[in-house]
Amino acid sequence: MTWALLVGLGGVAHAAQPAPDVGDLPGLTTVSDAAWNQLAVRKVLHTFAFGGQASDAQIARWADMPPRTAIRQMLSFDEHNLRLSPPDRTLSREHMETRPQSLRALSTLWSSTDTGNYVPTARRTGYSRADWMGGIETWTTAARVRGGNPFRHRVGFWETNFHLATSHNKTSTWQIIRAYDDTLAALAANRPYEDVIATASLTGAVTTQYGTQYNRYYDQCYCNEDFAREFHQLGFGILGSAEPDYHERVSIKNTAAALSGIYLTSTETPNEWEAEKVNCGLDGHVPTAVEVQHTLLDGGNACGKIRQLARVSIKHPESVNNLPVMIVQGIADDEVSPTEAAALRRAWRGMPKKNLLRFLRAYAVSTLFHSRARVKYITSIERFITISNLIADSNREHYADVYESWRLYWDEEMLPFRPLHEVFGHQTGPEAAGSAQIFRKHYAASTEGVWRYVEHNAYPKDWRRMLPDKGRLTVRQTAEWLWEHFIVDGQRNFGPLERAHVYALLSAGRDLAPVYQPRSPNTPVTRAQLDSEAGKRWLAATGKRKLGLESAAEAVRRDANQRIGAAVAFIIATPFMLAQEGR
Repeated sequence: MTWALLVGLGGVAHAAQPAPDVGDLPGLTTVSDAAWNQLAVRKVLHTFAFGGQASDAQIARWADMPPRTAIRQMLSFDEHNLRLSPPDRTLSREHMETRPQSLRALSTLWSSTDTGNYVPTARRTGYSRADWMGGIETWTTAARVRGGNPFRHRVGFWETNFHLATSHNKTSTWQIIRAYDDTLAALAANRPYEDVIATASLTGAVTTQYGTQYNRYYDQCYCNEDFAREFHQLGFGILGSAEPDYHERVSIKNTAAALSGIYLTSTETPNEWEAEKVNCGLDGHVPTAVEVQHTLLDGGNACGKIRQLARVSIKHPESVNNLPVMIVQGIADDEVSPTEAAALRRAWRGMPKKNLLRFLRAYAVSTLFHSRARVKYITSIERFITISNLIADSNREHYADVYESWRLYWDEEMLPFRPLHEVFGHQTGPEAAGSAQIFRKHYAASTEGVWRYVEHNAYPKDWRRMLPDKGRLTVRQTAEWLWEHFIVDGQRNFGPLERAHVYALLSAGRDLAPVYQPRSPNTPVTRAQLDSEAGKRWLAATGKRKLGLESAAEAVRRDANQRIGAAVAFIIATPFMLAQEGR
C-alpha cells in the first residue's frame, strides 16, 4: 500500500429538469460487468455516500445489475433514496421516508415537540436555527439518518464546505442552512451546473461572508473585490493565467460592479445581521452593461448579471480544464495524475450541458474510479459520518449521539460549516492522513471510548440485524464481513496479524497475546509466529468457532454482541480506515 498515512436560490424556484443520461463520457470507460461486483459497489458507497445504509441484499442486487443501471439507483439528488438508506421501521411515528429532508425542515422537526421527533428532549435545542450549533448538529445527523439520502449530503458537504465554502465564524446558522438548502434544491432540480454555482453565489451566507451586500455603484464602484475574485477562482477554477492584466483590471473589477445593489432581508431570523434572503435591487447597482471575460453582461441587476456570467464562465478554457479535476479531487481521488486529469477534462468537455450528477455517475462506474491508482484519504468528518452509518441500525443511536459527535467537534476540532481554511475549504484528506495528532485522537476514540461499540445500556446492539444469515456465522466469516464492511479493500490488508487480533476479540473478547499465548500475555504476538504451522492451526481452529449470537440464552447473545463491538473498535482504529484505494 502506498498510503502516506500509515503512521438562495435567492427566493427563486427551479423547475426540475429531466434526469441526466448515464452513459460513457469521452475519457471515462464504464467498468466491465465482471469488475462491477460487491466490492465495487461498496467502494462507491464509501466514497460517495458516507458508506450508506444499504443492506447486504441490496448491495448484491446492485452488483448483479449492469453498472449503469445500478448507479442510477445508487446516486441521485432526490431527498429520499430508500434503497441506499432504508427507513427505520422501529420508530413508529417518525416516518422519515416521507418527511422533507432540507436542513430547514429537519432542524424544525428535531428541535420541536412533534410526536415523531425521537431526539431526547435535552438535546433538541441544539438543532434549532436559533442555536449557534443548529446547522452543524442538523447536518451531522441528516447525513446519517435512515430514510434520507447520504449521497445528497456528501455532495452538499463538498459544495458548501469546499467548493464555495462559507464559514460559520462569519455567518449565521440561518444563512448557512438556507445556502445549503438552496444549493441542494438546484442540484435536485437537475439544473445545469453553472446555475448551481450561481445559486450558491447568490446566497446570504456567501454575501455575508464576503460583504458583497455593501457593494454600491454611484458614479463609480464603491465595491470590494473579494468575492468577485473568488467567484472566478473558487467557483470555476479560473485564475486568468492567459490574460492576467485583463483578468485583474477588467474581469475582476467589473464582476465587483456586477455584484452591486445586493441587500439582505429577513424572513424568519430574529435580527437583520442574520438575514438570509438575498435581494438584487437597482438602487446602487451599476446602471450599464459591464464587460467580463470579453462578454457584455447586460442583466438588469446583480442576480441577472451573475447568472449570465456563470453561463459564460462554465465555457472558459480554464474552467473546462480545472473544474472537473477540482470536483474529483475534492470528493474521490486525492492523487489525480496528469493522465487521469486529461481523461476527466475530456469527459467534462463531452457534456454539452454540464451536469454534476451525470458526471459523478459516469465517473463512479468508470475504470478511472475503480483503479488501483486512485487513493482517497479520509477526512475527520467523513470518517465519523461513515463509521456511524456503518454501525448504527436505528436512528435512535444518532439522536442520542451514541457515537459522540463531541469528539469530532471539540477533540479533533472539526465542525461542519467551519472550514479549516475558511473560504479555501475544510480539512483535506492528505491533511488528516499526515497528522499524527489526528490519528492519536482517532485511535483514542476507538480504544478509550470502546464502550460505545461494545455496549450502550440504553441502546444495546444486536448485530444479527446487520450480519448475514442473522449472525449464524463462524468467527472467520464474521471477521471477514466486518473487515469488508468497514475497510472495503477486498481483504487485501486483512493479513494474518490483523486477522489474529480480530479472531481473538471475536472468540474471547480479549487482546491477542493473552488468548494466543496465555503464559506470555504481555509479549506481543509476531507475524512469524502466525506464519508458523502452529500459528496457522490456531487461526484455522479459532476461525471455525461460533460466536453464539443465535443462542437461546440472553447472556450468551449479549456477550457475543460485546465481542463483536470490541472487534469493530479494533478494525476502525487501524490506519486502513483512514484511506481507500480504487481497486
